[in-house]
Amino acid sequence: MWFKNLRLYRLNAALDDSQLEERLSEKAFQPCGKLDPLKYGWVPPLGRKATLLSHTANGATLFCAKRQEKQIPAAALKEALENKLFEIQEEEGRPVGRKERQAIKDELIFTMLPQALPRSSTEVGYVHHADRMVLVNVSAAKKAEEFLSLLRESLGSLKAIPMSTHNPIAPVLTEWLRNGSAPTPFTLGEQCELRASKDERVIRFRKQDLSADEVRQHLDTGMHVRQLELNWRDTLSFVLDDEMAIKSMKFGDELLEKAGEADTDSAADAFDNEFTIMSAELSAFVKDLLEAFGGESELA
Repeated sequence: MWFKNLRLYRLNAALDDSQLEERLSEKAFQPCGKLDPLKYGWVPPLGRKATLLSHTANGATLFCAKRQEKQIPAAALKEALENKLFEIQEEEGRPVGRKERQAIKDELIFTMLPQALPRSSTEVGYVHHADRMVLVNVSAAKKAEEFLSLLRESLGSLKAIPMSTHNPIAPVLTEWLRNGSAPTPFTLGEQCELRASKDERVIRFRKQDLSADEVRQHLDTGMHVRQLELNWRDTLSFVLDDEMAIKSMKFGDELLEKAGEADTDSAADAFDNEFTIMSAELSAFVKDLLEAFGGESELA
């Protein structure tokens, strides 16, 4: 249940959750057929034994999307294409042009796709109604947008845009690293990625004291922070990048123990308890994060 990554979106209008289950069911997940390269749809957040395609607790509604893809191994496709081109050249004594080559490749994909094994993954996110936020547990912007697109298609409308801060992320992170400290309630972690603006050189530090002179020396040459590990209130450690993507999240042992000690009668109750605790912590975390960067951008 505990999120590992975060992409943050601001809702500009309240979520219309009337007939929610009926709407979600129209986009429920269906497995790939023989010729389907990709299928994407909703599954129950509480697992296979559950029936509901959404789950609401403590003012937040959770959704889970399942992705199933068929991928033909690149090496196998390349070999099949080369064999076909060789046959044409040997039998007909002519070169194969670009358009014909692409047509042959498409035909091979069509032929090989039914034998390709599907691979599945799930993506989870939730809408926090009072905070007017959508939080998606993915690191890549593309996957977050696909999740929101599916939700938008299901509901008919969803006015959500990526959150942005008043002060740009990279210069602020660079200044924190230069000073060797972050503003309360944040502290520096032990890893960062620096990038040079001119030649795009990249230097990474891991498990190192980021207040060391060696780190500052690179900043003095004009490098800036691309990613920085931070800690929040001794409750959460994470890596923040200059696009406001939050990665490698780890919740503190004390919080996890608190969730584990709850007296619950079923797996569903335990799930509710964890989700309630996590969503409350993340609401407070996002508020502090926005304040650390001068508040949320007015464009949001």
